[in-house]
Amino acid sequence: MQLFDIPDDFRVFMKQVVAYLDVPNDDRFLDAEDALQHEVGYGGRIDHHDTYRFIYIAADSQHKWELVLREAAVRDIADGLVIEVEAERHELVRTKRRTLIGEPLMIWGEYGDDALNVHSHGELVTALDSLYESAKAHPRMLRLWSAADDQVVAVVSGEQCALYVVESLDGYATSTGDQSLVESFEVSDHDGKPLAVPYADCIPWDRARNALLQFVDHGNLGPEIRVEGRIPSLLLMMGDIDRRAALGARVEPPRTLSRSSLPRMLTPIPGAIDAEGELTAPVDVETPLGIEQLAAWARRLIELLDKRELIELGKANLDEITYQLGSLLQAHGTEAQFSLDTADWLANEIGAVRGISKLFATGGDLQIALRRSRDG
Repeated sequence: MQLFDIPDDFRVFMKQVVAYLDVPNDDRFLDAEDALQHEVGYGGRIDHHDTYRFIYIAADSQHKWELVLREAAVRDIADGLVIEVEAERHELVRTKRRTLIGEPLMIWGEYGDDALNVHSHGELVTALDSLYESAKAHPRMLRLWSAADDQVVAVVSGEQCALYVVESLDGYATSTGDQSLVESFEVSDHDGKPLAVPYADCIPWDRARNALLQFVDHGNLGPEIRVEGRIPSLLLMMGDIDRRAALGARVEPPRTLSRSSLPRMLTPIPGAIDAEGELTAPVDVETPLGIEQLAAWARRLIELLDKRELIELGKANLDEITYQLGSLLQAHGTEAQFSLDTADWLANEIGAVRGISKLFATGGDLQIALRRSRDG
């Protein structure tokens, strides 16, 4: 432990925390390591009572401080009554690159197949270009680890891409684009939290893609990319999550691009077709099912697939699985009963639902299961 002289920006952070604590609201979110966020760090309550852990990132981006504070100390710091506290200092800039172990990893979503163990540059280029195509419709975020556990976050929107280095030999970095731009766009991170991305952080996609390929090999974005030693506070804690931690929190990522979710992301939902391949007449759809009816259908479908050993469930709560599955059934369940193409597509989507480890059912299997589980 060392003595930490309270800087002005950390005191501002503590004032923000106190203001949040003093808002009369029983639904305040405090019990997570990043529940409280500021541009200089993050923190959260650690004992469900009055003790908090904060991470403060020094202005030089070379090191960070870890502080464990009681609520009274937080208030004293905010009021200017405390000018130093004990804290633990951690270096952010490594003196040498870590040993290469395993393969680079790319993650672009919360489900098991929203990821790829990268075997070659060619496969990585294809994966990056697929996400770029998908990002023309709405912004996409991806995280990329090198084999040495360097980590970069890329946010792609249309032709623009912002790059945020959260772990490397050189510390934090943010790509720098046209600084005259003052607007921003929003994207959700993998926990569903909104991230505002300034257009001033963005560079053209072709340059960003080259920089990502450079990063995988060398742990830096290359000399062509201008950077600043900062990153958004929402991304600060990502540097603590190496590839091993990321892999431990999800099922084993696919090792080939074809088994990932990327092909589905670029494939439109098919319309109903008949045996000759001609478009059929629209299917008559009965009165839409309510939430409880959809959940019951989803539960019966899971039970039927499980009985036939066509599904393998993970550790997720069954209610959460049925909720997600109910949304898919609401949108595509009826059509999939009459269209094999839609049933094949839906089978892939069900297999990607959080909590479902594997789905062995083919589109034809799923059609039968949908029809038999439709009514209780």
